[in-house]
Amino acid sequence: MKRDWELSAACRNQDAELWFSSRTQARAVEICRTCPVLLLCRAAVLKREDGLPRCQRSGIIAGLTGSQRYDLARAAAGATLPPAEIASAAVGVADRIRQEPAPCGTRAAYQRHLRRREPVDEACRAANARSAGRYRRTGSTRRQQPEPAPSAR
Repeated sequence: MKRDWELSAACRNQDAELWFSSRTQARAVEICRTCPVLLLCRAAVLKREDGLPRCQRSGIIAGLTGSQRYDLARAAAGATLPPAEIASAAVGVADRIRQEPAPCGTRAAYQRHLRRREPVDEACRAANARSAGRYRRTGSTRRQQPEPAPSAR
């Protein structure tokens, strides 16, 4: 595979450590967003990491974290598109994940308010209390599926 496109990459003259440090992760994503060869990079990384488990994908590559690349590869596994088209279809994956905060009235929104040191509204406070109660009762934060109704014979 010819990789002349790498000469035009925005990350070419940057310190490689930038993409593997949690402190500089946001800066790495910003550099990737402005890259003129982002789609080619994304297609190459999807091909290179094909078959790797989530735990072996690290760092920011093509503007995505290892988990985001794994999820993208899993979603594309059943698709019949070539890697370049899959990469172009996923251009906004990182943006959508970061731009859609949890709505108020959820435990995630409650935690966001605390993290940002914002006042916590009553809906978020109630959602957090429900979640804590569910955890105390069941030992899990996952919602349990309701039992199916018995069929009448």
